Amino acid sequence: MPVRAQDSGDSQRGVARISLMEGQVSVQRGDSGDWVAGVINAPLITDDRIATGPNSRAEVQFDSANVLRIGGDALVRLTDLEYGRFQMELHHGTVTYRVLRPTTAEVEVDTPSVSVRPSKEGVYRINVNDTQETQLTVRTGAVEVFTPRGSQWVDAGQTMEAHGSPSDPEFRIVAAIPGDDWDRWSEGRDRKLLAARSDRYVPEGVYGAEDLDSYGSWNEVPPYGQVWTPTVAAGWAPYQYGRWAWEDWYGWTWMSYDPWGWAPFHYGRWFWQAPYGWCWYPGMMGVRHYWSPALVAFFGFGGGGGGLGFGFGNIGWVPLAPYEVFRPWWGRGFYGGGAYFGRNYNITNVNVANIYSNARVGHGITAVSAADFHSGRFNNPMHPAATQVREAGLVSGRMPIAPTAAHLSFANRRASFIPRTAGTSGRQFFTHQAPSSVERIPFAQQQRALAAGGRGNSGQPSHGPAASANGRQNASGLGGRSAAPRSPAVSTNGWRNYGDAAGRSVAPQTVAPRNEAGNGWRLAQPPAAQNTRPQASPGGTSGNRGGWQRFGDPAGGPRGSGAPRENFESGGFGGYQAPRNAVPNQTQQPLRIAPPVVRERPSTPSYRAPGNSAPRSYSAPRGGGGGRSSGSSNGRSSTGGSGRGR
Repeated sequence: MPVRAQDSGDSQRGVARISLMEGQVSVQRGDSGDWVAGVINAPLITDDRIATGPNSRAEVQFDSANVLRIGGDALVRLTDLEYGRFQMELHHGTVTYRVLRPTTAEVEVDTPSVSVRPSKEGVYRINVNDTQETQLTVRTGAVEVFTPRGSQWVDAGQTMEAHGSPSDPEFRIVAAIPGDDWDRWSEGRDRKLLAARSDRYVPEGVYGAEDLDSYGSWNEVPPYGQVWTPTVAAGWAPYQYGRWAWEDWYGWTWMSYDPWGWAPFHYGRWFWQAPYGWCWYPGMMGVRHYWSPALVAFFGFGGGGGGLGFGFGNIGWVPLAPYEVFRPWWGRGFYGGGAYFGRNYNITNVNVANIYSNARVGHGITAVSAADFHSGRFNNPMHPAATQVREAGLVSGRMPIAPTAAHLSFANRRASFIPRTAGTSGRQFFTHQAPSSVERIPFAQQQRALAAGGRGNSGQPSHGPAASANGRQNASGLGGRSAAPRSPAVSTNGWRNYGDAAGRSVAPQTVAPRNEAGNGWRLAQPPAAQNTRPQASPGGTSGNRGGWQRFGDPAGGPRGSGAPRENFESGGFGGYQAPRNAVPNQTQQPLRIAPPVVRERPSTPSYRAPGNSAPRSYSAPRGGGGGRSSGSSNGRSSTGGSGRGR
């Protein structure tokens, strides 16, 4: 099977996903600033924000080992998503960062007071209240907490409280706050993820496979080995129930409405095999695989292009089977010089059924009219027969259709919750390591460049004898202004303003290598003897007036100036209370979260996609258990190969 090398730019373009939602969850896109409704399996990239309404929850999965769970009335910004590096800002609310398995990923959660870096597997609960004070509880594992003055370790069974001047905060270590409903819910999610059996059948780099356990079965099918077959209604086909959304850098991205639709539509290949039906082959084991926006071939067919710059009346796509050639439409070759420039797209006259085996399977091809594609309407797909695509225009390279605002949404509904923004202006976050400089181009600029390129001088693609001798017709590349690469505005002391690098371009910044001082990249502990592990004081008391001390001072040393704040003791963190100094072992009030707003899927074989999509049927999901055979690794294969080309 041919192997396509990963685009070097993709390593800085990591993609997370919303793996679970309960209640109101919204996403603010980093390229346009639009708030859109969150959905299960929505892709998230650098500079996106996730907000939850009251009594709501969300889970964001970064890979098979790293998960962020977000409580109600919270706001999180993803400041850096790369392969092996995940960094985010917690603006307000409660989150739990869970490291499920051994991992080499670098993780950083920044708050207005401190920068939290989990060091190993563990459970790390973090809260930021309205007055920008931070509370960190380590259930299991250990974290190193960084500030401008130095770092501090927090171990399992301890809670750190931090407040005061952002440039010189105070902290104290007390016994861990008692568990509550939030912790118990998170523990339940841990058990489900760790018990998933599907993880053992997918190669390195593939994540989201735990969703497959309840919706299908694994079978041995030569020569591919273990393949997964979904339990679906008659007439179902891959890349049929969903929509095409637009993502910065990755371009056209498939948004599946199937609840399990992350791994099977962003990794691996599909094929039809009797008696199983549609089967998903996750890819060659032993080779690192990388995320793709979709693994399909695009083509046009039929007349009446409607002046959309495509030349065909309909746009179709077919899932790629193992060994079939993949023609990517994203990456460094299609994104540069300040815009998508495309390098020229090619449209080749072909008989689609002669090239792609899945085109010869019933419902294997899915299509919509060019006008519907352009308008973001995917609720009424058609399934052309092989005879209808005997003379089609196969697209190589970028799709010659510019996105519209309709393609920014993940579903056919608007965001039902937009978070409060009061008090965010000028808010700073301490950053231990500056996020990487990633080129982000505003959506409006991408749209203009693609629209201009789609009206290239070459005219519309030709059919039959009018085509060139080799059956190809080139369309002109894209123009557009050059935008400076985005780089978070980080001062030399490690501080960044809230909202920097969001929705606008800033001048490029040269950063020093990691572990070198300057330009926001900070040494782990500037002065000597700053990294200490004090024992927790059950009542929060010690010889230093309430247990408060400055970062960098030895444990039990003199306390910094200023009177201690009482927000932690007064329930300023969403309803739970840390132990009071004067009353050890005080009864704690748990964080109360209403029952899930989104109900469990009923046992009846009925399932409706988000928005106005037509309902579809499923057989009852199958249960499962088991364990995971090995941990995750973030190292790349020595071959430099990628799972995309399989």
